[in-house]
Amino acid sequence: MQSIDDKELGIIRIVRNARARNVIARNKPGYIQMTVPSYFSEKEIRDVIEKMRPRLLKVPSVPQIEFTPDSDFKTATFSLRIESRDVRNYHAKLHDGTLFITCPGITDFSDVKVQSIIRNCIEQTMRHEAQRVFPLMLKNLAERYKFTYTSLKINKSRTRWGSCSSQKSINLSYFCLLLPQYLIEFVILHELCHTIEMNHGDRFWKLLDNVTGNNARKLTQELKVKAAKW
Repeated sequence: MQSIDDKELGIIRIVRNARARNVIARNKPGYIQMTVPSYFSEKEIRDVIEKMRPRLLKVPSVPQIEFTPDSDFKTATFSLRIESRDVRNYHAKLHDGTLFITCPGITDFSDVKVQSIIRNCIEQTMRHEAQRVFPLMLKNLAERYKFTYTSLKINKSRTRWGSCSSQKSINLSYFCLLLPQYLIEFVILHELCHTIEMNHGDRFWKLLDNVTGNNARKLTQELKVKAAKW
């Protein structure tokens, strides 16, 4: 990964992506991550940084949780417990609804690499839990409200809780586990409604109201402010 040290913007890490068609900038802890098409030359990267400089200076900082042994962190299906012990490596185990992460006794929890290791353990557990609980939730809600769908895929999207294709294939982000149970169900119902109404027209909102007790708009607004720290 290429890094550029800019006096005004700080560290900019360049991620080349063969599928990227546009430049995307995100504020990460301690640096700006810029995703560019893989064919971009060094000059094109420098040029786009200068062109985007006013916007990059305003890239919002994403609040993040710092995980320590004192952290009080819970998802819809498990809570977190971090321990420091006399061990050489990191260990993670999910048991009875608690994810135990054991860290070496000399761990510096302010270290970005340490936080990355812990986050990776949590994300792997969230993916596992989402694969365990989401299929049954989707099946039950679809049967209750007479929807049909073709398949379910679990992804790691941070920008969309879910999506539905024209073939009635539903995608759900495992980050939905950061939501309370009733909002997870709302996300699923939202996507199930898209199996009938693909856009967000009046008929879609009427259908979503019918399966949420006329709370579609209220729950949508609540979901928008639930952009969870991570």
